[in-house]
Amino acid sequence: MTPGDSQARIDKSLKILEKTPDNPLARFGLANAYFDAGKLEEAAAEFRRCLILNPDWMAVAISLGRCLVMTGRTDEARQVLSSAREMAIRQGHTTPLEEIAELESRCSS
Repeated sequence: MTPGDSQARIDKSLKILEKTPDNPLARFGLANAYFDAGKLEEAAAEFRRCLILNPDWMAVAISLGRCLVMTGRTDEARQVLSSAREMAIRQGHTTPLEEIAELESRCSS
């Protein structure tokens, strides 16, 4: 994906959010576009907004945890990933537990 592609995705999501600021899927799309563009702080902020709109959105919690790990905020990442683990277990999702464990292991190094 080129920087222009990433920016086009960001712009598209921002236009949607101008009309429907509480659209969780558009907000998630914006967060992922920021992440793919390497704008991790912006991505983390949007993932947080997604969790405000839907506190039990496990995939968003994992994505936020990944951003926090990548930006060196490991204490906060541990908390977010612990919450993601609880969501996964509560929701009966076992597949994400491996990814969560891998991210948690990166918080120890």
